[in-house]
Formats: sequence, structure tokens, C-alpha cells
Amino acid sequence: MPITMSARARSAGFTLIEILVVVVIIGILSVGVLLSINLTGRDTELERESDRLLSLVNYAREQAELQTREYGIVFHDDGYQFVVYDPRRGGGVWHPLFEDEVLRLRKLPQGLGFRLIVESRPVVLTPTGDAKQPKKPASDSKKSDSKTDLKSVVNQFANNLNAPTVHSSLDSSDDEDEELKAEKKIAPQVMIFSNGDLTSFEATVERDGGVRSVTLAQDDKGQVIERPLVENRT
Repeated sequence: MPITMSARARSAGFTLIEILVVVVIIGILSVGVLLSINLTGRDTELERESDRLLSLVNYAREQAELQTREYGIVFHDDGYQFVVYDPRRGGGVWHPLFEDEVLRLRKLPQGLGFRLIVESRPVVLTPTGDAKQPKKPASDSKKSDSKTDLKSVVNQFANNLNAPTVHSSLDSSDDEDEELKAEKKIAPQVMIFSNGDLTSFEATVERDGGVRSVTLAQDDKGQVIERPLVENRT
């Protein structure tokens, strides 16, 4: 039985029109993905860091309530760390949370930085390299049962808000050891009180030049929320 031309064409594979249709579909899908990325301004690295900061703030807030201790956040222009208030040492000092690795000093990836507003006032931030880290205290150090004086915590926080890396009483005593001096240089810009309240703040993680940014702030109920990513096309 003779084979017709149409039968031979079908058995030869795809036609030119079918190949062109597939190419057009792939092109449309590719353009759609590219347009979606450009329009939404997605920045996976920036979003990941802002999500991490939000999770850590909520975690620190829970710990402050559970342990009935005053926590704080020290922001730098390239990183941040969580600290805790110790009323038993040097008349009351802030120091890193040595016992909680989750709340350690963290640096942002290259190309990301912070902008900070506290109580409606912009705060000048310094690099993490300028922060003096005190050593972990000895495990056999004497402890006191005295409770945190909340008033002294608030007063110290207010006095050091505009100078987070320098304590006003740094040179008040020649007997202070180097660790205590380092501790007295730590002062958080944002307070996390033992009752769960926070200092009013806006922390913005941004790409160099402010091309893209995500801001963490508090809503009307006092919860820390993550605002939608903002892209500055200019």
C-alpha cells in the first residue's frame, strides 16, 4: 500500500509551525518571570535578613517575659546584637547574652545596612567593628538576689540613646577592670522590657543606596510587624 505525503510528514516529527509555537510559549513564560521579578523588586537576601531579625526580636521578647529580665537591641549600620541588663555588676550594666547563642552578634551580608528611628528620632549608627565586646564572666562569680531596678534601667537607656557606644561614666573609677569598661560601653537603642513592652522604633534593612528596603515597626497593638518591601526606582 503506497504511503501518502501527509503520512510521511507526520512520521518525520514536529512541523515548523509547532516548533515556533513552543518557542513563543517559552518566550512568553520567560518574559513573565522577568517582569514579575522587576515589578516586585524581590531581593531574597534582604528579605531573609529582615525575616530573621523579626523572628529574633519576637524570640527575645518572649525570653524577656519568661525570665523577667530587661533585654535590649544594639543596632549597628552593618549588624545588630541583643543584650541583657545586669543590675548586680558595676552598678548596673548591659552585656551580651553569653548563655544564648541565638541572640549573638550578627553582621549583615555585604551590600546591606540598617537605618534606625527610635521614638521618632533618627539614630546615628556605627559599624560593628567599633563595638567593644566584653569577655564572658567567670562561672564562679558571685551572684546577688537583688531584683532589677526598672527605673535605673530606663534612666540609663535614656542617657545613652544618642551615644550607644560610649558610657558617660566610663572613667568614673580607676578600679574598674577592662571587662567592666567594655560592658559600660554597651547601651541598646531599643529596650525590651520584662513585661513585653518595647521602645517605639523603626528598623530598616536596606540595600546599598536604598534601592530596596524592608522596615520592621510596631503596629497599633504593639506587635512588631514587617512592612512590605519598598523599591526606590530613582
